Amino acid sequence: MRMKMIHRALAAVGCLAVVPMLPAPSLAQTTEPELQLQDAIELTPFGGRAAFSSDGKKIVFVDRTYGDAYEIDVATRQVRNLTAHLPHQGIMRIQYLASGDFLVTAPRVRSGPNTRAHLEMWVLDKTLKHGLQPLGQQVFEGIAVSRQTNLIAWTVIDPELKPKESWQLAFVRPTKRYVAEVTYHNGVPALSGKREIMPALPKECGFIEPQDFRDNDTEVVYSCMEPMQSGAFTISVMGSRFAEDRNITYRRDVGAYNEVEGLAPAGDWATVECGKQDKPGLPPLDICRLQLTPNGKMTLLVRGTTSGATGDISNPIVSPDGKWLVFQRSDSASGEIGEGYGLYMLRLPG
Repeated sequence: MRMKMIHRALAAVGCLAVVPMLPAPSLAQTTEPELQLQDAIELTPFGGRAAFSSDGKKIVFVDRTYGDAYEIDVATRQVRNLTAHLPHQGIMRIQYLASGDFLVTAPRVRSGPNTRAHLEMWVLDKTLKHGLQPLGQQVFEGIAVSRQTNLIAWTVIDPELKPKESWQLAFVRPTKRYVAEVTYHNGVPALSGKREIMPALPKECGFIEPQDFRDNDTEVVYSCMEPMQSGAFTISVMGSRFAEDRNITYRRDVGAYNEVEGLAPAGDWATVECGKQDKPGLPPLDICRLQLTPNGKMTLLVRGTTSGATGDISNPIVSPDGKWLVFQRSDSASGEIGEGYGLYMLRLPG
């Protein structure tokens, strides 16, 4: 899920001035040995945007932006293409629903570079017999998917951008956020119980991306992109408690890039793409671990950066048993933000 894209996109539409960024505070020290990319097992030499099945035995991913969706068996390493036989306009991401079916983000029509602002949600049944079935709802950026039910949370651009408007404008235009459950009527999927959440964003946030649910689906954890202030651009980790419509700040470091990704099964900690925002542009990223308590402790989990290089690691997810971390090799200088260049698996300490 790509708040990284936001940073570069805002610069592209002139919403970020080219000014020095403030260095991020140092991470808390940890006694655990530092893990690196070379400590990980390569699952595939291509692809990214991975998601675990509920039993942890399989992982879905895309080979490239607007490419095909694949599934790998973790034990056998057997890979199968899920969408090669289906008509589609290119897959942006794919995730498992609790029902075992797949939730797919993809365009109805490819309209050039602005397609990204007009993506839709679809269901691909686990038997792969029915093709992509539309849910009739657009989505902008990532979707939070419950591990327990077919509950999902997402953001939409409202009002929708016009066809010729640059997709980057979505980050500075009004948005709304919703939750709903994917249900079935005579085998046809639909969204039920759709309701708006977070009708007013926290004052710190100009845009938010839902990431994951926790506490029996009573809270959604999200990345908060703040408007630039005093030359500092900040992405922080927050959560919204549905019953109270209350927002909690889990980590906010002025001038730091901290984008929350996969949560641990118990929901007590999360993986975070973390980088030092000490100059304009997208910083190379490592993977950190954040305790999900107010102003929680964050420690370096896996180092993916090398001084002077743009290669890094991103999009971490945690296995359902909490023992494994899966992430993608990436490049902060890539022309396609969020692109993955291979999936890796690493045994978590403890």
